[in-house]
Amino acid sequence: MEKPELQDPERASDAGAGGGRGTSRRTLLRVVGVSPLGLAVAAAPGSALAAPSPAARTGAVVDECVQKFGAFPTLPISTVQDRDQMLCQLGIKLPNLGSWLDDPNRPPNLAGDPAARLWFDAFGHPVRRGALGGLWASYDDATSSGAIGYGTGDNPEVDGWGYTPIELLETKNGRPVRTPEDWWDKRRPEIFEAVQEELYGRIPDRRLWPKITWELGEVSFGTADGVDYAQRTVTGIIDTSRYPEVRNAPRIFGTLRIPRQAYDARTEVPVVVVFGGTTRWSLLGPQGWGIFGFANAQLQPDSGGANMSSYIIGLINKGNWRKPGDWGALAAWSWGISRLIDFFDAPGEYVGVDANRIGVQGHSRYGKATIVAAAYDPRIKAAYASSSGSLGARMNRRHWGQDLENDGDYANNTGESLEYHWMAGNYFKWMGPLVNDPENPGVGLARNGTYKPRRLELMSVDGHSMVALAAPRVVYITGGNNNDSWADPRGMYLAGAHATEVYNLVGVDGLVVPPGTEFTSGPGEPIGGTPPFDEAFIDGYVGYRRQNAGHVDSPGWPAFVEMCRKVFDRAPFPDATDVRAGRKVSSRKWKVEGLTGRARVSVVNGEYQTRGGWSSKPGVVENGQQIRVRHTSSRLDGAPVVTTLKIGDDTYTFTSITADDRGHGRS
Repeated sequence: MEKPELQDPERASDAGAGGGRGTSRRTLLRVVGVSPLGLAVAAAPGSALAAPSPAARTGAVVDECVQKFGAFPTLPISTVQDRDQMLCQLGIKLPNLGSWLDDPNRPPNLAGDPAARLWFDAFGHPVRRGALGGLWASYDDATSSGAIGYGTGDNPEVDGWGYTPIELLETKNGRPVRTPEDWWDKRRPEIFEAVQEELYGRIPDRRLWPKITWELGEVSFGTADGVDYAQRTVTGIIDTSRYPEVRNAPRIFGTLRIPRQAYDARTEVPVVVVFGGTTRWSLLGPQGWGIFGFANAQLQPDSGGANMSSYIIGLINKGNWRKPGDWGALAAWSWGISRLIDFFDAPGEYVGVDANRIGVQGHSRYGKATIVAAAYDPRIKAAYASSSGSLGARMNRRHWGQDLENDGDYANNTGESLEYHWMAGNYFKWMGPLVNDPENPGVGLARNGTYKPRRLELMSVDGHSMVALAAPRVVYITGGNNNDSWADPRGMYLAGAHATEVYNLVGVDGLVVPPGTEFTSGPGEPIGGTPPFDEAFIDGYVGYRRQNAGHVDSPGWPAFVEMCRKVFDRAPFPDATDVRAGRKVSSRKWKVEGLTGRARVSVVNGEYQTRGGWSSKPGVVENGQQIRVRHTSSRLDGAPVVTTLKIGDDTYTFTSITADDRGHGRS
């Protein structure tokens, strides 16, 4: 069988110890023609060769899906049924991979119980095979002692392969992004559009949103960790009149706890929305901040596809099957947090939350949801994505640990990977091989068991895109060792490192790793390493920490609190809302305090005024002076406006939400 020739152009390694990007590797995959067997090798992203499109939805395809799964979901709905009907819509069929035991591409030196489909590498980590394409994955990318270290995706000197990087500061048509205005007006809207289309799905049109009636529970008082608190439940009762037949009525629910002192004085405090309960009060309460424990399952359960025609997704979709571009659970949870911020920001009964100082935190799958929420809603000022891994703040193009193929696979790992419901169905398009084995369609041509290139080569966004969408706000990324290597600690580091150039462009530091920092190395460690264990790199607005404690989030919390000070411990600018594109909208006057002398002042994407007229040029300001800031740039497609003001060493940002901000403005 003839294999297509893969070109081997010049390559350079990823970012090392520094916080910026490494040397760019451009166009690593080129069109090399068609082999006698008709196997075309695709071009790099941005070329004339488009990403693989779903099968044309002809009448025959529609009829086939209806015949197999019904025109409308009927009970009982299994996760398998829901997933397979989505694959049917996309025209994707699972390949026949054959027995695990007889797979000629099974990595060598694996141990375990083949009959039970349990395999382990030399370090005792589970090894899995994806159902789409047959890609084998382990926790390790080491290349010795029997580990399956093939195809890490950013180490061409080891495995002879490197993916084409996705350039953040280059538009789809290849033009460089040189100014903050280029980023806000041109590149960021492109990335946000692709993120919705290719991975997480679109927030439905606001005209379809149900009415939400908010109720506050009775206040209770207590003391924990030396801080008196006031606590009550917050419930968003969602109107189901759009589709009364919805099986499960969704609601937005959680517990809000703020300092008793703030409650008695009727003042507003910063609040961190946490996926889960209020156990982190011990860290937030002493700072004078609040916490909201978000019960996300009451809005949309984390239960595979069996509930995708119910709760909020089913309500808005009137109980129908999801379409490939519809939102998944991550975006639905993000929508719930955004509606909660609307409530906090609305006039009315005292709640005690400063809606201009909101943070979000989540661990593992909720770490993914956290970075999605921060990317989708610019009102979130700080995000702690703990062990978010694949489809979170991690470079998906790397073949290390959890891959997209594992996120969508349960055929070979029943009960372990019921995760495709997190995303839009369209993400299935990026799973599996780019070049098929003609003797077994859907299975890749193997190079040392890696099936490179993968369809990920054609995806236009990645984990660094998600971090960049949050600029210039705080993003804190953490991971661990041992079983948390599945989340790819180096891939998460690289997402922050690669996004740093965007943070720098819009006026703040991104990930700062001092020169000379010694990266981890040794058996079981990712090739290229990560910054050292148990040390937080939080000097910039992108933070990174890897704990020597496995798959947990608790060790990273103290550093996140320190990062939140960048946006919480200051008199914030008020957000201007419902801004029409092109209008100049200014903040109220703000008094400069805490300076011992004169300080340099500068602004990105706006103008400031101290005395006299408005200016966008750097200047000076003195303690006690009053300053105002305004947005100046027009926006495309209702994108949010973010203006950054720097006074001395302190950076301040404020955001406007346009009236048609794709579902994340005021309701």
